[in-house]
Amino acid sequence: MRKFVRSLGNATNGIKHLLRERNFRIQLVIGAVILSLGALIQVDKNDYYWLLFCTFMVLLLEGINTLIEKLADILRPYYDERVRVLKDTAASVVLLGSAVSVLIGLSIILQTIFGSHFAVGLLFGIIILVVFFSLGLFGGGRE
Repeated sequence: MRKFVRSLGNATNGIKHLLRERNFRIQLVIGAVILSLGALIQVDKNDYYWLLFCTFMVLLLEGINTLIEKLADILRPYYDERVRVLKDTAASVVLLGSAVSVLIGLSIILQTIFGSHFAVGLLFGIIILVVFFSLGLFGGGRE
């Protein structure tokens, strides 16, 4: 039992480290806002489970991304093109998970608020994602 309690302490320390990461904090706040909004507008229980799943999926992916980046920095503290590709790929996994979450979240929230077909939320989500992906393609990712 002592080992289990120690493991819980280590996991709690890991969460403290994640909370120091800017992107994790941003995603945590966005997730809290979405979950609060879902509760406020009283989305269907199953839809709320989807919002909860999407929120924690993004947080888990960001945690894995942080892990990969920290590990890469330890193994290669100097610039290495292979490490850059590794970090960019890990970040893209978070981006893709976030994109799916935006589509699902908008579908649920717009359907609940306006009674619209779920595809309306998907369409708005796709438009938003195209804008953000375009920003990344044409201006982001350069140092």
